[in-house]
Amino acid sequence: MNKKKRSTFKSVAAGLLAAAMLVTGGCGKSPTGPPGSQGGGTIAVITKQQLSFWDDVKKGAQDACDEFGYDMVYTVADGDNDYVTQIAAINDAINQKAKAIVIAPNSEKDLNEALTKAVDKGIKVVVINSEIDSSMYSMLASRIGSSESDGGTVAAKNAIAAYKNKGGDLANVGKIGIIGHTAGTAENRINGFITRMTNKIAEANGIEVPEENPYAALAAAGGQGGPPAGVQGGAAAGAQTGAAAGAQSGAPAGAQTGAPAGNDNAGAAQVNEEDLTELEKAELVVAKHEEEVKAEGERKLAQIKKNFVQPERCARVDEAKEETKKLLGTDGNGFSILFATNTNTTLGVCAAVEELGLTGKITIVGYNSDEEELAYIRRGVLDGVILQNPYIIGYVGVRYAKQHINGGGTAPTLDTGVTYVNAGNMNDDYIQLLLYPDKY
Repeated sequence: MNKKKRSTFKSVAAGLLAAAMLVTGGCGKSPTGPPGSQGGGTIAVITKQQLSFWDDVKKGAQDACDEFGYDMVYTVADGDNDYVTQIAAINDAINQKAKAIVIAPNSEKDLNEALTKAVDKGIKVVVINSEIDSSMYSMLASRIGSSESDGGTVAAKNAIAAYKNKGGDLANVGKIGIIGHTAGTAENRINGFITRMTNKIAEANGIEVPEENPYAALAAAGGQGGPPAGVQGGAAAGAQTGAAAGAQSGAPAGAQTGAPAGNDNAGAAQVNEEDLTELEKAELVVAKHEEEVKAEGERKLAQIKKNFVQPERCARVDEAKEETKKLLGTDGNGFSILFATNTNTTLGVCAAVEELGLTGKITIVGYNSDEEELAYIRRGVLDGVILQNPYIIGYVGVRYAKQHINGGGTAPTLDTGVTYVNAGNMNDDYIQLLLYPDKY
């Protein structure tokens, strides 16, 4: 990578670190000397499987190790279910007295014992890209990677745009297939995709949907589920959907539908409408109508969700191809959109669609940027992919490890963001830089 392009990547990394510092009040400093002056020793970097995505993570990690003066020991597992190789690599890092382990776990729980042993030996552990058992987070230095739910949301947004560009009518969209991979990262990607897609289909059909909570991802990561103090996020923190906590939507104070406020025997007492004013009666009618509309909307949303079809999760390309062929039959079987959640599932879906002669007839959005995926985009089989910034994940993973080795602090989590890549932007300078960090 030449100096100019390397500087661009480091500027992006610096921006992410600066944002994290604003959240945490500072990332801390090395005990003595300028950043990087406390280098020396080994950092073990352990990734999931042999794909170009992990090659780019390795490049970022290697550049950071070179910059900060660490030797990198790199291990890549044989697949995203291969935690045995990762356990062996953790134990090897312990034996080599590594200063830190930067790891993309292939299991949420099966690595717990080995990682706990490493932490007990004073080794700093940074998790990248993937999920880990929630009980382990208090032991970790940091978790770095893109938000999985946000990635799914971005995938849905761009799948809808691509579908509409082909003349599709979202109000009458057909079945939507989701071919998920076997690792834990799939679940949140799928949930993000289904939530955004469901809401947009509902809107296209004139169905009112609840406002999305912009703090949901923070809550899922272990933070507070509402907006920061002093910021109103639609309803007050902890409020019921559509109404303030403890109040009925549209009903006057003290005129609850079930039991009066403070009555522990809920449902035992009913509101006596004869005691209400005409205005209060009207407000009660409105409140009941709103509840009925809400219930009807929820029924319609549940009906929309039946459009989503998820076959068995797939670890390999050939598995994803066969599952996709089963879904599509010979003529597409009424499917309008397909979402694949990682490289292998994306390649399998594209292979099936191309083999069946359905290129351009079904909108497909996938994940990551393997060269075969990019070729499918160029041929019009694949509409686009979600790119997770792998070089930055590797670089910042080591950077955070260095901070902790030197006694400093970092944000407990850092979202490195996602970028949508399609035929319209894949030749842009910034996208090329993300796709081919080793060529610049």
